[in-house]
Amino acid sequence: MDRNQVIATWISFMTTAVRNACGLSRSEFVPMAKKYKLIPFLAAHYELLHYYDNDYVVDDVLRFVQEQSGNASDLYRIK
Repeated sequence: MDRNQVIATWISFMTTAVRNACGLSRSEFVPMAKKYKLIPFLAAHYELLHYYDNDYVVDDVLRFVQEQSGNASDLYRIK
């Protein structure tokens, strides 16, 4: 696997981790990922974040959402 494939695979795993942690389906998660530019964020920070466990990365993604004047609770499914 080349480097870009490794990064893409990691991003896929991390978006799934965020989605699962927030209790969202794929169709619910995609608009939020676009709104908060989560894929570009993960791609830009791969070098640092891929050393950390999933929980840390999920927390970092939620912090990133809040730094964009977003509300991290937007990502959680209301049950």
